[in-house]
Amino acid sequence: MDSDSGPHKKSEMDLLREFAHEVRTPLTAMLGYAAFLKGDGDVDLSPEQAKNFAERLHTSTKRLLQITERVLDEAISGEAKVKKEKIEFNAFCDEVFRTFEADAEARGINLVQDIADNFPILYTDPVILYEILSNLLSNALKFTPKGGEVRIKGEVDVHSQGVILVIQDTGKGIPASVLMHMLQGTSTSTSSAHAEQKGWGQGIQLVRDKAKQLGGILEIQNAENGGTVACIRIPKE
Repeated sequence: MDSDSGPHKKSEMDLLREFAHEVRTPLTAMLGYAAFLKGDGDVDLSPEQAKNFAERLHTSTKRLLQITERVLDEAISGEAKVKKEKIEFNAFCDEVFRTFEADAEARGINLVQDIADNFPILYTDPVILYEILSNLLSNALKFTPKGGEVRIKGEVDVHSQGVILVIQDTGKGIPASVLMHMLQGTSTSTSSAHAEQKGWGQGIQLVRDKAKQLGGILEIQNAENGGTVACIRIPKE
C-alpha cells in the first residue's frame, strides 16, 4: 500500500549526506552479527543463538536495501516520497531494538520497551519511521553511561488522536547551548567546549525533517532527573 505525500526537493548533496548517515546503523548491526557468526570474540554460539543472529543479520540487510532503494529513487525522481503501510508497532519496535541490542549489551546499557496497551496499528512509512527511531536510539546509547537505561515509550495522543513516541535515556543530557540551537532549528554542531558531547547535532535535523514528512514534529529536552527526552508526535495514519 503506497501513499505519496507532496514532493519535497532535495539536492544531490543532501541525498548523499543523508545516505551516508542512514546506512551506518544497519551496516554496524550487520558487521556485529556477522562477527558473532564467524566466531570472533571466542564466543561459542548454540544452534539457536546462531539462527537468531542470522535472522537479525537478514533483517538489518533488508533495512539497508530499503534505505538504499529509497535514496536512489529520490535521486532519480528529485522528490522525497512517503510510502505508507500498516505497522504493528510492538513488532516493529522489537526489530529496531534488535538492531541495537549487541551495542547496548557491550556498553552495559538496558534497553526497555514500554508500549501502551491501547497503542493503535499505525499507517505510516516504515523506512522513515525506522530512520527516526534508529537515529534517536543511536544518540541515546552514545551518551548513556554503563549501567544506564534507554527506554522507548509509545502512547496515544488524546488531543490529536495521533501517537507519541518517546526515546528517553539516563545520560548527562544535552549542553544548554546545543539544546538551544536544536529548539531554534538552527545549526546543531557541537563546539570544542563540549567535545565529550560531540555528536548530539548529528542526525537531529534529519530526524526533525523526517518527522515533518510524516506530518509530525520533534520535541527534545533534558529531563529533570538527568538524561534526555526526545518526543515524536505523528498522526496514526
